[in-house]
Amino acid sequence: MTWNFQWLADHPRNDIQRTAKDYQALKQIFLTHQPDVLAFQEVNSAKNLYRVLPKDQYQVFMSSRMMSEEDKFNGINQFTGFAVKTSISAKQLNDISDLSSPAASLGLTSHYQQKLRYGAVISIKLDDNAITIANLHLKSGCFYPKQLSHNKKKACRTLNLQRQIVQQWVNNQQTKQVPFIVVGDFNHRINQSPSINNGFISSSANKPLKWLSQNINGNCLAKVTKNNRVYYRQYKQLIDHGFSSVHFILNSAQQIQFAKHQVEQYQLSDHCPLLFNLTLADT
Repeated sequence: MTWNFQWLADHPRNDIQRTAKDYQALKQIFLTHQPDVLAFQEVNSAKNLYRVLPKDQYQVFMSSRMMSEEDKFNGINQFTGFAVKTSISAKQLNDISDLSSPAASLGLTSHYQQKLRYGAVISIKLDDNAITIANLHLKSGCFYPKQLSHNKKKACRTLNLQRQIVQQWVNNQQTKQVPFIVVGDFNHRINQSPSINNGFISSSANKPLKWLSQNINGNCLAKVTKNNRVYYRQYKQLIDHGFSSVHFILNSAQQIQFAKHQVEQYQLSDHCPLLFNLTLADT
C-alpha cells in the first residue's frame, strides 16, 4: 500500500487539524486492508503514524531526513517512510537523499537548497528473497505531461531533475538484477502521458519495467477547506503510482476510495491509498 496522509501531524500550526475520531476513521480504513508493507508520505513522526496503525503489529522506518538539520524544517514536516508487519524481516537502506536538492546533487552550476522530500528505501525478506522498495514523494506543481515536456515552470524543472535521479536509482537496481518496487506520490499524472510506456521512468526491452498502477481508475473524493469554507473535490487522475522490476506478478491493483459519508464526517486525506497485491514470479 502507498498512502499520502496529508500533513499527518499533531501541531497547532498544522493547517490540517484532526480529532481522535478522525484518527480512528483513518485507522479503520487501514485495518480493513492490513497491508504487509505501507509506504507513507506526509507523516511528521512515528508517534503520529501509530495513531493510525497498531504499534504491536507494525515496525516503522522514518526517512533519515528527520535527522538532517539542513534538509528539514522547523515545526512540522512531510516525511516519507515505511510501516512493515513485525512478522516480516525488514531493514532500512540509504535514502535517496539527492531528491532534496536535485540541481545541486546533479552538479549543475545554477542550484539552490530546496529541502524537498527524500526517497525512503527498505529491504524486506520474502521466501529468502531480498526485495528493495523505494518510496517517493516528488515535487508538486507540475501535474501534466505537456508541462513536464515544456520544462518552463520552476516546479517542472525540479521534477525533471528528480526524474533523472529516480532513473539513476532504477538503473542501478536493474544492473544488480534484484527484485525492486518503486511507489509513492509522484505529483504527476503519468497516466495522461501519450507515451506507450509511462513517459516518466524509461523502460525498454533491455531494461523492462512493470507499471503497476497503469490500469487503476482514479476516483478519489476529498474534502478541501479554503477561506474557512469546505469544498468537495473528485480527483479522477492518479498522481500516486507504482512500478516494479519484472520479478513480480501483479495479482491486483486498486485505489481504496473513501465513501462520501466518511469524507463529509471526518478529516481523512486528499489522497486515496493504492493497494497492490504482488507475488514473486518463478525464476
